[in-house]
Amino acid sequence: MPDAQPSNAASSHAPRAAAHALVMAVVTEGRSLAEVQPRPYTALPPEGQARAMRLAVAGFRHHGRADHLLRAALRKTPPEIVHWALRLAVVEMGALDAPAHGVINDSVGLLKRVAPKFAGLGNAVLRRVAEGLPDAWAAAPAPRLPGWLRGGLQNAYGTPATMAIEAAQEIAPPLDLSLRAPCPDGLAGETLPTGTLRLPAGQQVSALPGYQDGAFWVQDAASALPARWLAGHKRVLDLCAAPGGKTMQLAAQGAEVTALDVSDMRLGRLRANLARTGLDAQVICADALTWTPDQPFDAVLLDAPCSATGTIRRHPELPLLKTRDALRDLRDLQARLLDRVLDPASGLVKPGGEVVYCTCSLLPSEGEEQVARALQRHPGTRLVQRPFAGVPPDWQSADGPIRTRPDYWPQLGGLDGFYMALLAISA
Repeated sequence: MPDAQPSNAASSHAPRAAAHALVMAVVTEGRSLAEVQPRPYTALPPEGQARAMRLAVAGFRHHGRADHLLRAALRKTPPEIVHWALRLAVVEMGALDAPAHGVINDSVGLLKRVAPKFAGLGNAVLRRVAEGLPDAWAAAPAPRLPGWLRGGLQNAYGTPATMAIEAAQEIAPPLDLSLRAPCPDGLAGETLPTGTLRLPAGQQVSALPGYQDGAFWVQDAASALPARWLAGHKRVLDLCAAPGGKTMQLAAQGAEVTALDVSDMRLGRLRANLARTGLDAQVICADALTWTPDQPFDAVLLDAPCSATGTIRRHPELPLLKTRDALRDLRDLQARLLDRVLDPASGLVKPGGEVVYCTCSLLPSEGEEQVARALQRHPGTRLVQRPFAGVPPDWQSADGPIRTRPDYWPQLGGLDGFYMALLAISA
């Protein structure tokens, strides 16, 4: 795809072109928005990048509604590069309330650069769709999750809860921050019962008061829960640690943290986060399945690789990237990582130590079922029931694990789906 050259930070043209480049990079490379770096995006200043990312995220979040409107205006499905230009335009007009004139002009200009023979079609289609807004947008059916995921959620939670999860994931989530120290002056938000500071959606993080001073890091309220179980432990190993939210939590709690991840690229983000916040951790690039420490740790936090289905509200591109087959491989890796951590011969955890296993997945096969099978394989391990302030009792099962879902806390803006279990190793 030809590069679209940005004009200036104030123009709408460059962020819209960058949003399209982001989406196409995700679609063609099979990587998440956090991983792709197309030139039209990287060439923008921070405020332009923030705007482009917001539009790209909205495009993935609402593409189902956009497709419903476009089907009535298209005789046949156009090539992907054209289809996504149209989707983004419809989403920006329908979901983000952008004036139709500017959106259509910029979108036609984009098509003239990336797919010239479709520019006329794009102009006609977008004008037709714009005539029916906003009523047609509101009347479009609510999008559904992919069949492989929807079926799993229905089996686990029932149809009404699954529909509530889908509805929650269509809403742009608020911005959640974990604070290193007292809230800096000028940073206004709502403190959740669990201590997370919540701000409205759409903020430019790097422009917030205290960012340059390392006063906080971005971390969903659910993601901030597991590390709290390990407060008080001296030496803690954070496995699969990047990009580092839980590493920083553990360090801020006073632990001597070793952060290990197999991806050096992802560890680069962790190192940058540590440097900005002024927190310390030993960072190691290695495979958790083979790495052995000099001495066992007091505790291990294993945030295992997973389907990330609990984070779709923040990463709506994920349903397009995940498959049922990939899920089987992830479950196998989760089991191997759990066995590695819980096996006394691995030398990762000292006798009497504790392990937190967590995944940002809504599927019990990656959470409850994984832990149940691991306990059968490791009879010297037991679940620990340890509540902490701010977590509603109905989120925690009688034997200790906690389950969060996007439809929880609707009056507060929801939170990601997470499963977390605290395990004790026999002395």
